[in-house]
Amino acid sequence: MIAVLSFLRDYEYAGYYVLGLIALWYVSRLIAAQIHFSKSGFGFERELFRGRRTAALGMLALLALIAAAVFGSVHGALPQAQIAEQTRQAVLAAGRPTPTLTPTALQQFGVDVSGCTEAKATILQPKPGEAVKGKVTIRLTADIPNFAFYKLELARADEADVWVTLFTDNQAATEAEPFSWVWDSSTVTPGVYHLRLTVFAADLKPQTPCVVPLQVLSPGP
Repeated sequence: MIAVLSFLRDYEYAGYYVLGLIALWYVSRLIAAQIHFSKSGFGFERELFRGRRTAALGMLALLALIAAAVFGSVHGALPQAQIAEQTRQAVLAAGRPTPTLTPTALQQFGVDVSGCTEAKATILQPKPGEAVKGKVTIRLTADIPNFAFYKLELARADEADVWVTLFTDNQAATEAEPFSWVWDSSTVTPGVYHLRLTVFAADLKPQTPCVVPLQVLSPGP
């Protein structure tokens, strides 16, 4: 289920683009049918163009329902499914001892941070391998050519294919004015996590993601 919803999330904007093109085509058919209907004088012709008009309206309504279903799945069902899966994993983990983690060298996380070398699309704070707890300030840049939008995601190191979207925006964040946001790390169980920034251009091609490994500590003293 999560895999299907994740697929919809990854291609959400491409899907809206395709649905928009189809909708424009049916709008043109609707307009043409309306023009012919208003000009036709015979009953058979009027019924013909009335039918075309009704069919175009039906397809536009169907496309709107599909778009709404995709939006609801990505922004409603997916986060809930991810939270449910994380809760299930936390319950399973509660039955076995959890080792106390200490900050380790970056290379021991096995994370490729080459995507963080682009100054115009990178996570400035926190730094790779940093240990954090409680309120964490996240600062990033997202200002590539033909910028469209970016999304910030989080995943456990042992579940690197299950990403939870923390934030997404279509406003560029420059080096001079980077985006700053406070994340409450106490909402997740302590452990090693990957923080991922993906920046998309107008053609929906993503920049190489910037992935930063973090160690989330217990929020206690």
